[in-house]
Amino acid sequence: MTNLKFELQLSAQKEKLMELSVDYANYVNYLPNQIKSVTIIEKKDEDVITEEKLLFATIKKTLIQKSLHRKLDSSRLYTEIISGPFKGSQVITTYEKNTEGTLVKVDADLKLPLHYKLLSILVIRSYKMVLTSVLYKMNTAAISS
Repeated sequence: MTNLKFELQLSAQKEKLMELSVDYANYVNYLPNQIKSVTIIEKKDEDVITEEKLLFATIKKTLIQKSLHRKLDSSRLYTEIISGPFKGSQVITTYEKNTEGTLVKVDADLKLPLHYKLLSILVIRSYKMVLTSVLYKMNTAAISS
């Protein structure tokens, strides 16, 4: 188990960021070099299952995974990797409205397979970079719309 926690202060409004955050198929537009594809496999009530093809340049590998996404409430999103090398990993993203816009908190519990344990620092750095980049690009999209 590897924990990753960080916060970002973004200037966009919480509601717009939440709207963009649940548009999973659009993630490829934020980071086309790292996120090769996102396919929505199933939608049921509050659950969305996607399949993602991700390129991790630091480990020089393309990974395919399936994820379960759930909107917990008006401020929190939950994602669990349900297949792929990081199966069992969970991420909770919280969006808190404040005077500067929105404070985004990411709390991830990453399940790394044994053969990635030695590379855990690189995997964590890559994962944080991808999440941070997507959030910053969502912020830009939210402000410009």
